[in-house]
Amino acid sequence: MTLTNAASPYVKSEFTVFSMMSRMLLALLALLIIPVVNYGLRPLVVAGASMLTALICRILFCLVRRKSISISEISVLVTGLMVPMLLPLNTPLWLPCAASAFAVLVVREPFGGFGRNPFNPAAAGVAFASLCWPKQVFSYFDPAEQAAFPLFGAGSFSTAQSPAAVLKQGFKPDILPLNMLWGNFPGPLGSTAVLVIGACGVLLFLSRSAKPETTVCFLGTAALIAAMFPRILCSPLTSVKYELLSGSLFFVSVFMVTDPVTAPRTFSGRCLYGAFAGAAAMAFRWFGAYEQGACFALLIANAAAPLMDSAVFWFRGWEGKPS
Repeated sequence: MTLTNAASPYVKSEFTVFSMMSRMLLALLALLIIPVVNYGLRPLVVAGASMLTALICRILFCLVRRKSISISEISVLVTGLMVPMLLPLNTPLWLPCAASAFAVLVVREPFGGFGRNPFNPAAAGVAFASLCWPKQVFSYFDPAEQAAFPLFGAGSFSTAQSPAAVLKQGFKPDILPLNMLWGNFPGPLGSTAVLVIGACGVLLFLSRSAKPETTVCFLGTAALIAAMFPRILCSPLTSVKYELLSGSLFFVSVFMVTDPVTAPRTFSGRCLYGAFAGAAAMAFRWFGAYEQGACFALLIANAAAPLMDSAVFWFRGWEGKPS
């Protein structure tokens, strides 16, 4: 194995940070098209407020620490855009801003910024919001009813339980799995349009901006657990459909588990990492306090990622050998 000395950030890829993050940013922006068509400009306002908060927090942190500010470093915008994707559209405007501020000021910048953060900042921000304001984070409007969302303000809408919440209670959702592909059900802003998420994932994999083995192992492990231990009285295949299509599981598998900074460096390590994160996500669904636990599972997997790389090095006999 040959190691090349290079300056940080260490993203473990032959592509530049800007090219990878720009593709990720465009893919995330594509998820806003359907919400904007259905509900007006409110999704853009929520996403823009979160991204602006993340950018301002980074600038302030750099000014306090007297660090240089690079205009080409757009990963902070990706963090700011991921946060509202995992929150309801009807959430108060301050909530994604608070989550983005936590992600940047507590999880991202204190460790040195992009390339050095041991945990996924967006996952940490959403986990922070879930612990502090669970009622707002897991309260969704009913897309089957008429809803009005002004650019600013609370809006007028009817609330409904998400399929993930129904599964958490041990009941079968009243929506067919195939109908969930189009995203017309209660859930986070960017996590319900499964077909769009899948198309964006394919483009990211084909452009080599993300590693597909991590996503495949994540979803494969979650599907295996859902088939072997269904939470509702149904066939294994039906259980798999509901588990993979509900909540934020599919979104996390494409956009967050594949983070090149917090994932292992080796192919075997990434496969193990994806399987571990998928099993942890299902464990949180079974035993966690909230209907969605993928972000909490991802943070645990982030902490275990270096150990997985070390285990692969030891198994292959690389440990302790000169490079």
